[in-house]
Amino acid sequence: MGIQAEFFCSQYVSKLTFFNCLNVEKKIDSQSQLRKSILEYAWTEFCRIGIKKVKVDDLSAHFSISKRTLYEMFEDKEHLVLACFIHMFDHTREKVQQVRAESKNSFEVYIRMFILRMNEIENVNPVFFVDLFKYPKLTAFLNQNTQERNDIVLNVISQCVEEGFMIPNLNYRMLLEMMDFEMLNIIKFELFKKYSMAEILNSLQVITFRGCCTAKGLQLIDSYLMREHNKNLK
Repeated sequence: MGIQAEFFCSQYVSKLTFFNCLNVEKKIDSQSQLRKSILEYAWTEFCRIGIKKVKVDDLSAHFSISKRTLYEMFEDKEHLVLACFIHMFDHTREKVQQVRAESKNSFEVYIRMFILRMNEIENVNPVFFVDLFKYPKLTAFLNQNTQERNDIVLNVISQCVEEGFMIPNLNYRMLLEMMDFEMLNIIKFELFKKYSMAEILNSLQVITFRGCCTAKGLQLIDSYLMREHNKNLK
């Protein structure tokens, strides 16, 4: 083979390798986008009708893929639910970072984090919360995530205390753990059948943390509550 022929062969191989790499990247991007779409759609359905009622057959039919393809991405339904939570928690962390960057002080951060959580659960079917405890791996993950969330909230509360919005010398970690136990009992005894989860959480949080505020903090939180009340009247 002459030098010129070798040159053209090497060029051909290089181009072939380049286009093969492009095809692989496109395939990976396509699979990544499909996975993200499945997680977001599945999460919407879990929140709408509960985890138990969402069938793998329905998910695969919605995306026009086989069940085998779905199980190649997620080992089973529990792993799918777990992946949904991880995806949504990552999204929530991004929102919290945005809230921190945009807020004027630590107390505004706390109030906006509270609003964020309220918005997340406002339209969630209560059956969703009951279904959560049927999945051991998911329960373990949620327990771990609760500790992480509490650490974030405690950091904000510590700053609120330093800035004079919340009273010092209180065991705020214990307070958060008590609220977690309250939520477990609310789910266990199905109080959500009588009241909405948004109303329950709002009452629990407002009563608890309003009692922890200084006069400076009360002025801000009461101003927020008045604005929310006026919004609901419209």
